[in-house]
Amino acid sequence: MITFLLFALVGFVGIVTLLTYTLYCYEETNQSGRPLAPFLAMAGRTALRSAASELAIVALHPLGLWPGLWSRPTPGSSLVVLVHGLFHNPGAWILFRRRLHAQGFGTACFRYASWGSRWEETVADLAAYLTKILEENPDRPVHLVGHSLGGLLLRCALAQSPDPRIRTLVTLGTPYGGSKLSPFALSSLGRYLNYRGETVTRVASLPTPAGVRCLALHSPADNMVLPNSALRCGLQGWEERQTRPVSHVAMLHSRDVFDETLEWVLRSA
Repeated sequence: MITFLLFALVGFVGIVTLLTYTLYCYEETNQSGRPLAPFLAMAGRTALRSAASELAIVALHPLGLWPGLWSRPTPGSSLVVLVHGLFHNPGAWILFRRRLHAQGFGTACFRYASWGSRWEETVADLAAYLTKILEENPDRPVHLVGHSLGGLLLRCALAQSPDPRIRTLVTLGTPYGGSKLSPFALSSLGRYLNYRGETVTRVASLPTPAGVRCLALHSPADNMVLPNSALRCGLQGWEERQTRPVSHVAMLHSRDVFDETLEWVLRSA
């Protein structure tokens, strides 16, 4: 039975990887007007690692259901608040979190339900969590890191709860323009991510509090935010950087992505 479940899981992840990269190649070729070959090569270089990352996320999902392991801040001179992406939970941050701890940072992870939740309620819960973190850690500078949907949620919550102790915001593969894969999200929070839709347009108009240094990292091989042009935030005062080619989920495990995030945070720590 266990062997069957493992094969089923590997097969499912393989199918998802194949489908998303097929759509990636199709969409990027049409959007850019460039030949198909470079995008096929990009997909070929990153698909295997993408599948491995997705398998790791699924395997670690049960660990992320243990609230006390993630939500309470860990020791460190500065605190990094991590917000996961759609269909994930705090377990997705296990490697990123471990690397931050090795650099002397404390971490705290916010968890939200992807299914059956409303946008406004999720943002309000995150804003309340940030307020509590700041109240309980009055002498610690705070940095924010969000993956995918988590970046949009942090941008909204930050607009509601500005605080001078929040030094930086870094987003990883965040769909600022939405994604054409949003219709497949059904009743999850992903339904708010329609490409150029109402919610992402409204989020783009929100102000960024003064004093917060903001960085948007995005990959040229992102297979979940389609077209990849929707990864560009285009916000005044923000810096945008393209990472080395990695898949949407593999950004969480990439050493290069972590190093760019760390460098940005250290400049304001």
